[in-house]
Amino acid sequence: MPKLLVVEDELEVVDYLKDYFQHHGVEVFTASSGEAGLELLASESPDVVLLDMKLGAGISGLEFLRKAKAAKLQSQIIVVTAVDDENVSNMAKGLGAADYVTKPLTLQDIDRVVLSRLKK
Repeated sequence: MPKLLVVEDELEVVDYLKDYFQHHGVEVFTASSGEAGLELLASESPDVVLLDMKLGAGISGLEFLRKAKAAKLQSQIIVVTAVDDENVSNMAKGLGAADYVTKPLTLQDIDRVVLSRLKK
């Protein structure tokens, strides 16, 4: 069963994504902070991580990417954010993000960016 980690501090978004992916046969882990996300990333080795760039408390999405890259973890990290900024997108990709998707998410985005990676 493919594994997905959702690192997001908005509970409605987490619930929406969790329900959607579980319905598609994906094991879903969630974290509301970057620190908790890094712990799950190391312990669960998810295939894909959906990472919000602007997490409320603790480390930012960019710092999460830096730490994940330094740990040389193999998960594909997809940044999901309301920040539609080419510089931030380039920084995220430079730190190892596999993709950068802006909110609001559509089911088309999820299918194109996430499910295709989980099915590989």
